[in-house]
Amino acid sequence: MLKSLRPAKLKWKWLMLFLVLTIGLVLGFWVSRLEMKLTNQVDKNRMLSQMEGNESVPVFSMPRQVVLTRTYVCGVTDEEKKEVREQTLEQILKPYAGWELVSVHPDYIVLHKEENDLAPICKEKGYFGLSPDGFLTFFEGLPDYQKVIQTFYRINTDSMKASLSKEELGHLYKGIRVHDLAEYNSILSTFSEFQRQIESQ
Repeated sequence: MLKSLRPAKLKWKWLMLFLVLTIGLVLGFWVSRLEMKLTNQVDKNRMLSQMEGNESVPVFSMPRQVVLTRTYVCGVTDEEKKEVREQTLEQILKPYAGWELVSVHPDYIVLHKEENDLAPICKEKGYFGLSPDGFLTFFEGLPDYQKVIQTFYRINTDSMKASLSKEELGHLYKGIRVHDLAEYNSILSTFSEFQRQIESQ
């Protein structure tokens, strides 16, 4: 009886250790993101108060650039640089409503936007498939070429093989083409039921 309880206690201890570490990592990540957002917000508020108040708004020296960074749902971040002729920060920001002011430099400013869509490259060449170590992965091109864009979670392949037809499994192993955000979310939702749990590792 005691021998049969010992493995269960060990399993419970490992599970608790995993949960504590996971919670610690999540909290650490969250606190660092919050600190970064607060710092950015303070800088942004300072710049906006300069624009609204009597303080002088920065006047840029030549040449001036706006660096536009976008982060997409599929994990891709892109950057675009534009030359601007406007002299003040207020004039430069006017056409970029909805963008977050990240930083201001003597010759350029950086703006960021979270796009609720797939990046153009993901729409053109995106495939879901399995990585060699069994993770649901989003690839640029077919999974055979291993150009990973985004990795999600480990798949319980035994459970998946028991639930899906050979044809459906074949699609995943060869690569499931994704054209838009709806297909992307649908595939994530479909395969989430096969996400491998800590108990089965």
